[in-house]
Amino acid sequence: MRNLPRSTICFVIISFFYLCAFVSIEAKEEETVTVKTFISNDGIHPGESFKVAFLLNIIPGWHIYGPQLEDEYLIPSELIIDEGDNIKVSMLYYPEPGSGRFDYSEAELSVYEGEILLGALIKVSEDILPNKHFIKASFLYQPCDDLTCMAPRTLKLEIPFKVVSLSKKTKEINTKIFLKMDFEKEGK
Repeated sequence: MRNLPRSTICFVIISFFYLCAFVSIEAKEEETVTVKTFISNDGIHPGESFKVAFLLNIIPGWHIYGPQLEDEYLIPSELIIDEGDNIKVSMLYYPEPGSGRFDYSEAELSVYEGEILLGALIKVSEDILPNKHFIKASFLYQPCDDLTCMAPRTLKLEIPFKVVSLSKKTKEINTKIFLKMDFEKEGK
């Protein structure tokens, strides 16, 4: 068996460790925030409004920023809902963020940590046909720990809802979730 030069062996070992570190960072970035969605009614009549909740779970040791951020180098969190002929956003709900100081910024920053509940008040058109429909949404955020920030991320979401005829009765669902959101106080 032929001996490889020592410099080649060192290069291969160093390259392997860099690759492992990169894969580890990418895995952490993918897992920092997860989102579950909920709707407020089991059926929606044409012309009605309903609420959508976005339950964010930010892993311990990480935070994301509130929707209002004055640091030009950091990215505020933003919920974006695609509107169309049949779907209009009446209001967005962001809870009041906490605050924190971190090594990478001299200013105190507004942040979300742990479990956070965002929401949207959606109105469907009177012309929408009874059927299963989807709301397409994106959640833009920048995950950071106490020392550094990762590149901004965008989660793409599709929230199913069912439009039913006016003659069909509907009922509220997921009430415990929606009682936690005060659209009147913190809606935007």
